[in-house]
Amino acid sequence: MGRRAAWVVSVVAAAGLGACSTTDSDRPTPAPTTAAPTADPLEPLAACAVLDQLLAGQGFTPGRPIGVRNECGASRPGYGTVSIALEHEQGEPAEAAPLDVNGRKALIGQFTGPGTCEVVLDVPGHAPAATTVVLLSADLQAEACAAAQDLATSLEPMLPR
Repeated sequence: MGRRAAWVVSVVAAAGLGACSTTDSDRPTPAPTTAAPTADPLEPLAACAVLDQLLAGQGFTPGRPIGVRNECGASRPGYGTVSIALEHEQGEPAEAAPLDVNGRKALIGQFTGPGTCEVVLDVPGHAPAATTVVLLSADLQAEACAAAQDLATSLEPMLPR
């Protein structure tokens, strides 16, 4: 073995032993590793990727970012728009009612006007996540809320507890 190869082997061996700790038996054991906690439990989730996954095969346009937060919306001709926000900061919808989504606390209500509905999901340690549906017809309030609730039910398992 050449001098350079021997040096590489010794460096690799030393690095491997450096990652070990010793026990009472003086035998090397792997040193415990600790992952740095993420400050934001929703950080790994990209709103547009999640929305596209939830709406796959339903005829919606690809999700497009809304604003500067982790929020995304998509539309379908003749229907309206849907969006999800993984950094929801707008507060509670007007006339909100408590709701249970897969065992998670939530609120459901009219967001801005007729034909719209929002479900705000509680995400402990983070701003709530939300689903919003805005239908083309203002007369379809009940349908907007049913669609927002369905979207929230699909989104909920992806959120941290």
